[in-house]
Amino acid sequence: MNSLRTAAASRPLLAAMATRPVGLASVMIARRPTTAVVAPRRLAPGLGLVVRTKTTKSALHLQMNAKKKADAIAEREREMERKMEEAKVLGERLYLWNHIQANHVLWSTTRELRANKSLRQVQFTGKKNTLIKIRKDYWRPMATIQFPEGEGEAGLSVYHKLVELKKRHELEWDDGGEEAKRLLNLTKKERGRELNDQKGNSVADMAFVLGGGGKGNKVARNFEEIREWRQKISDDMKKRKELEKELEELEENKMKLEDTQKEVQRKVKDVTEEEGEGEGEGEGGGEDMEVKESKKIAKVKKQIEEVKNQIQELQPLEEPVPVLHKVRVFWANELDHHFAESWPDNVEHVLGLPEDDWTNEDLEKMIANQERLVDLHAVLAEKKLAKREEKAKLKEQRAAKKAKKMQPFLPTPEGETGWKSRPRAPKPFTGKAPKWAKEGL
Repeated sequence: MNSLRTAAASRPLLAAMATRPVGLASVMIARRPTTAVVAPRRLAPGLGLVVRTKTTKSALHLQMNAKKKADAIAEREREMERKMEEAKVLGERLYLWNHIQANHVLWSTTRELRANKSLRQVQFTGKKNTLIKIRKDYWRPMATIQFPEGEGEAGLSVYHKLVELKKRHELEWDDGGEEAKRLLNLTKKERGRELNDQKGNSVADMAFVLGGGGKGNKVARNFEEIREWRQKISDDMKKRKELEKELEELEENKMKLEDTQKEVQRKVKDVTEEEGEGEGEGEGGGEDMEVKESKKIAKVKKQIEEVKNQIQELQPLEEPVPVLHKVRVFWANELDHHFAESWPDNVEHVLGLPEDDWTNEDLEKMIANQERLVDLHAVLAEKKLAKREEKAKLKEQRAAKKAKKMQPFLPTPEGETGWKSRPRAPKPFTGKAPKWAKEGL
């Protein structure tokens, strides 16, 4: 009954819509509270009205969205605070990582070895010799450099220099020396393995940089004083070159003026000897020219003396003695620091890595897993070698079988092929006898 009443109530509306075209005016139809009617559109004449509905969000849905947004904002704030805390201590500790198989070396400013930043230190050393990804189970902490608290800037300076030296070791090895000749005599694969092994070079670079080596090294406390001294030396060298060039030009000008003066004196002497009557006039003109040339020469000599005095004033300043920060180096293996010939006095060596970074249990577990991984690789390498030997043996067997099969067709000493010199035995007759054979019988 309710459906019949609804249909009867809607008849006037449908009749009015049939007599006139439907426009874009909104038609309000009773719906659930969570829906709203929007502008209708006609599909075709006589096909009726299509109403598009738009669902509104409930209050619970809005509360959930607001909570998600608040949680996301809080998470971003916590991430920013964490990054700010890391930035305060960034550079106070530097970490040296070593590959357990190929002796690759990577530097890091964080305890975790981040692949996106670590791969930037990897250089191309040959096909199939270059790292394409960082697997954390292959890397072991080798050393940690600890700078004083608040001296992260010095640590970042050391970090950049160590990374740059590592890159130069891997790319600038062909310097024409004995080591370069030895590497050139190796195969590409062997040379790539040699270049990847930067363990010893990294330790030597560490000793050099921590001792204040390299331009712009901030491991020295009086870094600003050293930088000013180097800038002053550079400016003095430029000024000295300019003054020496100016002195050379003045000397050349002085020599030209002296030659001109001698030429004037010679001409005056010739004129006075040839013209007796005009001797006074000629001598007076010659004297004026000599006086002018003498004044020019005296002026140039004065300028030369001034330039020489300026060059003498540019005495080289004494180089300030660098006052280096006290640095502690923690070693996982006490024998590794012997890769360097000598260490500066400001470096203190400590056996064992910092406990606040890695506990002994963590290191033992890491080393055990890596040793198990090395053993697994050894087993796989043996299986691979055995499979390769088996494949080579099978190949030899196939080659021998093929040679045996081709033996009848090999050339004879007389130069004829085997099938002519050694005819095969006729096959036994197995078919029916021909008609002529039966008749002959």
